[in-house]
Amino acid sequence: MSKVGSDPASVVAGGSFLDSIRVRVTDGTNKPASGASVSFDVIAGGGSVTPATVIADANGSAAAKFITGTTPGTNTVIATVSGVSAVPAIAFSITTVIAGTIVWSAIPMDTLRGVWGTSASDVWAVGYHGTLEHFNGTSWSPVTSGTTEPLVGVWGTSPSNVWIVGGFTGTILHYNGTSWSSALERQQIGLLFGVWGGSASDVWVLGDIVPALHYDGTKWSESGSVTPTIFGMWGNSSSDIWAVGYSPGPGGMIVHYNGATWSSASPVTTQGLSGVWGTSASDVWAAGANGVIVHYDGTSWSSVTSPTSQGLVSLWAASASDAWAVGYGGAIVHYDGTSWSNMTSGTTQDLFGIWGSSDSDMWAVGTSGLLHGTRAH
Repeated sequence: MSKVGSDPASVVAGGSFLDSIRVRVTDGTNKPASGASVSFDVIAGGGSVTPATVIADANGSAAAKFITGTTPGTNTVIATVSGVSAVPAIAFSITTVIAGTIVWSAIPMDTLRGVWGTSASDVWAVGYHGTLEHFNGTSWSPVTSGTTEPLVGVWGTSPSNVWIVGGFTGTILHYNGTSWSSALERQQIGLLFGVWGGSASDVWVLGDIVPALHYDGTKWSESGSVTPTIFGMWGNSSSDIWAVGYSPGPGGMIVHYNGATWSSASPVTTQGLSGVWGTSASDVWAAGANGVIVHYDGTSWSSVTSPTSQGLVSLWAASASDAWAVGYGGAIVHYDGTSWSNMTSGTTQDLFGIWGSSDSDMWAVGTSGLLHGTRAH
């Protein structure tokens, strides 16, 4: 007896499989065992199977509908061939969740480092060796980037104005809505990690470099001294931009741009910081090594209790009461407006970036490719 198909990632507690649970029974010569009696029994999590006993058809197939238990958790059904103890049982197992829970599903790819989009049907993901992938709302497809350099950060202002940064000696690519082209090859040692701007003619790039790079709508130039290494950047406006990283000595580094100059904020942690994101001038999050999380309330930065010791790399927030961070070992943590808690990612692979088009459509990227977060219903 063999399983047909695969178990779904999750269903809402009390719901049913998207399709029937199916098995195929064959005899000793691998021919369909038509007429074999297959029993389906719930062994964990409650629920029911209808019908509980199925007679295999001419193809040796037997199927039943599994309605899960009403309590969230692991639900398991086993299928056995009645009267034939020598045939091992087949197990079907599902993790059930509360309606509205974000469920993450994997899309295997090569390692990806950054993700960003303009909508649910226009998302870009970047990675090593010039890897560039695009999502059109239905499927992901590779796009020629024109480089073999590592690509790390991606950001833009519209579907026809997108920037990518990376490169061991400073690579900046630009998308005009039709094709990608090289906007700058700095030709100086120093990887570019962060890109953000106030408009199409006001874009900043930071990384393992000094000074910062600025685009004025016509050209890139060096502007403003920011001590490296900067790993993440986010802004509320062209005169309110935050960047975070690792200081030359122990501790995290936070710098702020006020529209005229970059300046350092008072250190609030001894841990390096990798990601930053906010929803307003008085609601900004940063996270980094050993799971550290810090928050800015419009006046000062302060440490916040973190549910993980895994290093956190990237943040994204849908609102002041709905923020996410991802990191090493498949760590995904969520803020609900009161506290941060661990979420189930379904992977132990490292995650390097997160972005969402809404609070029910999110993408995370890492060493195994993509994770897509959607709400169970």
